[in-house]
Amino acid sequence: MRRLETSDGQGFLAVITVIVAFSALLAAAMPAYVGFRGRSADEDAKATLLAAVSTAETYRASHGSYAGMDMADLFKINPRVPSSVAVTSAKRSTYCLTNTVHGKTWSIAGPYRGSARYTAGAACA
Repeated sequence: MRRLETSDGQGFLAVITVIVAFSALLAAAMPAYVGFRGRSADEDAKATLLAAVSTAETYRASHGSYAGMDMADLFKINPRVPSSVAVTSAKRSTYCLTNTVHGKTWSIAGPYRGSARYTAGAACA
């Protein structure tokens, strides 16, 4: 029986080199991916708020003002309003809706005038 020749370690070095190269690529891609996910969550929160705004405007058309508006009223008008949306204030002529997605809160103040102005945080400005 013949004995196999001993390895000089080149195969091991090749494996280590591939692992290091793959790790470097992964380390470079992760921040971009995390940033993409964050922007996606922000856009989702804003789109949800904009959809809830139309429900708030329907409430005002039915009741004459926003006073007394709460989430139960919005659910009666549109059951598809997500439970992550909250009415933080509702006065006679203004309101504030908030939405939290992945720990980040966005708010929008009403009445809606055709262009949405979102505010980061729960305080409408």
